[in-house]
Amino acid sequence: MSDFENGGAFAIKGFNFQKAAITFIAIKNFNKPDFHILVEARDDFEVKFNGYEAYIQVKSQKLSLNKLLNSKNGKSILEKKFK
Repeated sequence: MSDFENGGAFAIKGFNFQKAAITFIAIKNFNKPDFHILVEARDDFEVKFNGYEAYIQVKSQKLSLNKLLNSKNGKSILEKKFK
């Protein structure tokens, strides 16, 4: 069996992780006044609501959505970014 570069599979995993992060943020914040998510705009995605703006770069080092949702000190990794 020969070694080969499988960059496409790694890219797909990254895109899937990015979609999961965006979905989580949307679900947790959809009811905020004037809430918007802009995908692949100034960064991986932008979050805007009620005068608040965040430019978010999604990266993972073997983080799962489960790890992102698990809380430490009362808040998950993603919840720490949003009030």
